[in-house]
Amino acid sequence: MCDLLGLTFNVPITAKISLNIFQERGAENSDGWGLAFYTDNTLQIVKEARSAIGSELYDFMERYVSSHTIISHVRRSTRGIPSYLNTHPFYRRCKIGSENREIAFAHNGTLTQHNKLRLREFTPIGETDSEHLMCHLLDAISTQVLGSWEEDDFAFIEHKLREINQERNTLNCIFSDGSYLFCYSDVNDHNNGLRFVKQEQPFRKIELSSPEAQLGFIDISTDKKSAVPPVATGYIISTRILTNEPWTEFNNGELIIFDEGRIVYPHNRA
Repeated sequence: MCDLLGLTFNVPITAKISLNIFQERGAENSDGWGLAFYTDNTLQIVKEARSAIGSELYDFMERYVSSHTIISHVRRSTRGIPSYLNTHPFYRRCKIGSENREIAFAHNGTLTQHNKLRLREFTPIGETDSEHLMCHLLDAISTQVLGSWEEDDFAFIEHKLREINQERNTLNCIFSDGSYLFCYSDVNDHNNGLRFVKQEQPFRKIELSSPEAQLGFIDISTDKKSAVPPVATGYIISTRILTNEPWTEFNNGELIIFDEGRIVYPHNRA
């Protein structure tokens, strides 16, 4: 089963050990891995149509990445052959209000009749239901969001995702426009949905004891070249419990939106 990982912090962070633990999930999800992050508001995506296990490129990216926002995905294909074009995260440039935003999108689940989702401006270049879903969603967002993000826009996206996530469609997803990190958990708890845990500076090395994590440790650090505020803080969002800390479960069909290390939607989560 595909797995998702998102990190959002108020300062650029490196998370090579977090990614290394997530890399172990590549043993079960061997059809591809991908990593998306933003540097100076510019999206960078690196991915391979192979297992993350033993990937020298993945190991290099652990040392290279420094970002407020990181999305990672390991894939086991249900639609579309293992290929670069079918590997998450997917990318599109989307006009939101008056600004062009670079969108990175990763999905866990299967849409049984994805061709019923109408497409207009955005069209897939690969074969997956996941990329089709992203294109359909961006069509809706580019039509609905006419200015800067407002709470009504966030509620619209949540409603749209729930609308798609009906009948036999399964849908967990994490996506970002470079500012916000959108995380949606399946209405029927597919693949156990999503969960999150808060992290604050001073970060400590966390030994893992969770059966889902199996081995290793997490070690997040700030970018030493940055002007670090008094408290660096943020969240890890995952389809798996990765540490022996208490994680907070998403509600079924819930969209939680983060903005550089803080929750901005819904209000009861902030």
